[in-house]
Amino acid sequence: MLTLQSFMTGIEILKKCYIGWQFDTTDEMQVKVWYAAFKNLTDEQFKNLVKDYYTHNRQPPKCVGDLKDILVDKFYATAKIPPEKALNTVRDIVSECGGWDYGGKKEIYKRLQSFPAALLETVKEFESSLMNMSANDPYTASRFREAYAVRLRVSASREVDKRLGLIASEPTKALGAAALPYET
Repeated sequence: MLTLQSFMTGIEILKKCYIGWQFDTTDEMQVKVWYAAFKNLTDEQFKNLVKDYYTHNRQPPKCVGDLKDILVDKFYATAKIPPEKALNTVRDIVSECGGWDYGGKKEIYKRLQSFPAALLETVKEFESSLMNMSANDPYTASRFREAYAVRLRVSASREVDKRLGLIASEPTKALGAAALPYET
């Protein structure tokens, strides 16, 4: 768990790297909100996050999300199967399973369980198009790759939110209220 001292050290490093960054360390609410967003990281993880941010960005972070995006990019980069290969993987599985008939469809979905959830969701979304798609249908293929890439990015973002503890609790979701990243 991130200590407040390590958090403040990281913020001070960012303030030194970005002259004029408007992060007010005397504003208790601002510190509380930003700290709450990263409190589930270890001191070392936060230190690396700060270093990754100032190494790769010319502008100071405008919001918590700017720093969080560094973590999302890391999860996204470690996806099991890149979008370019996703369509070929699906085509191979479909041909091995004998097509989209009832038995084949069941086997296709069973095999896709070991791949990123984003791939399974994209296949479900495009199932009718994929059933009728010839091997050289560039329109459906490009739409499939785009949709998969988007879903992969969203999955990575959700995984980071879970690890940071930013996902709302079930009762909060049921009420439809926004989850606050800090305690009131």
